[in-house]
Amino acid sequence: MLTYAIVLLIVGAFLIIMEFLIPSGGILGFMAAAAIAGAVYLGFKSSEMLGFGLLLATFILLPIVIVVGLKILPNTPIGKEMSLKPSVEEENDRGKNGVNDENFSELVGRTGTAVSALRPSGIAEIEGQRYSVVSEGGLVDKGVKIKVVGIEGNSIIVEEIT
Repeated sequence: MLTYAIVLLIVGAFLIIMEFLIPSGGILGFMAAAAIAGAVYLGFKSSEMLGFGLLLATFILLPIVIVVGLKILPNTPIGKEMSLKPSVEEENDRGKNGVNDENFSELVGRTGTAVSALRPSGIAEIEGQRYSVVSEGGLVDKGVKIKVVGIEGNSIIVEEIT
């Protein structure tokens, strides 16, 4: 019985790691829990000391196996789909964020081009400088000519030139 209990404990640990690698909807996790519970049950059925030993091994082994699974997960195809991708924009694409002490009132009436799509906020280039702007009329496509119509706090308000 000792052999069966140890095999079930190892199978349970293996199934926990497989739960991280294969999307099973919790089926592998349920099977892992059943295998570990069966190992502990067989241990107690054999002797009380063996049962407590397997229970202690479970409490020590389970966090280690979960940490190993979490370390493996980002390298799997499913883990790569779940994690965030790095930003593809460069530092120069961001422009000035408009949240500073700079006075933008001199920009009112000037024209420029939307560097990114304004949904309603984005980046616009006005007289060779990039600024974080907000469109007044809704969506503005990239490359469209815009005009600064106002300043609200630190926000540069623009509209599409038609």
